Amino acid sequence: MEAAFWRYVEQCPDAVLVTDPSGRIVYANPVFERMTGYAAAELAGRTPALLKSGLHEADFYRALWSALLAGQEFRALFANRRKNGEHYYEDKIIRPLFDADGRITHFLSFGRDATERAREFEKLTHAATHDSLTDLPNRSLFLDRLGQALRHAARRDEQLTLAILDIDRFRDTNNSYGHMAGDAVLRAVAARTRGCVREADTVARIGGDELAVILLDAADAQAAPVLAKIVAANAAPVRHDGAEFRATVSVGASGYPRDAQEADALRKQADLAMYAAKAAGGNRYQFWLKPQAARES
Repeated sequence: MEAAFWRYVEQCPDAVLVTDPSGRIVYANPVFERMTGYAAAELAGRTPALLKSGLHEADFYRALWSALLAGQEFRALFANRRKNGEHYYEDKIIRPLFDADGRITHFLSFGRDATERAREFEKLTHAATHDSLTDLPNRSLFLDRLGQALRHAARRDEQLTLAILDIDRFRDTNNSYGHMAGDAVLRAVAARTRGCVREADTVARIGGDELAVILLDAADAQAAPVLAKIVAANAAPVRHDGAEFRATVSVGASGYPRDAQEADALRKQADLAMYAAKAAGGNRYQFWLKPQAARES
């Protein structure tokens, strides 16, 4: 490469990285050093993989290399990791460079720190998909996750349980003690319920005092102890502003694929089971029973 090119990238306001055709780093400009925390001498001979954050799927990198090896540029927002372990976002363009015979000689990237922009976008996305009071996924995100969970279960021939949870006598709490007390009850039930399930499962707020729970890879035998735990956890009084409120829950559940294969049918069955639990006095869980099963029992 010509001397003029190297003078340009030394003074360039973007973070510039140059690798050989195998992806080994041969040059990093001062802006790149400041952005990543790595000195150029530390980077030489290594690959940009040392910046990987683990936040991208393998398909992201396959698309990157597919474009570059086809002689095309690749542009994306990269989620990377600095030398100190801190995550950052970089708006980056990577281009292949060619010799006179059309062979790739180097890969050249220009990047700008987009961390603040990405974080603002994450905040906006979170606000659009989560309930502001409980910070649980909202109805829209719940429906999306339920659809994904059903498709995943179908591909893997797995089962799942959908539960609908309603707070017993919630209107009485609101009417007697005010909406601040009602909000405290909702936050407590949300936190207690979330603490009863696995990280991969979903607890969402889908209505005023109604929550939904998606238990992945869980038939009745696996779901029943979790539902019992949810009921027990929410039987404890909620304390707010020097007062105590009873906030038991009624839970109804339906299972895929035994009870239904479609999201709407599962939700309807779980809802009916929840009302059956409430009619039986609340503070309990109930699996949906097919009409013929109910008649035969």
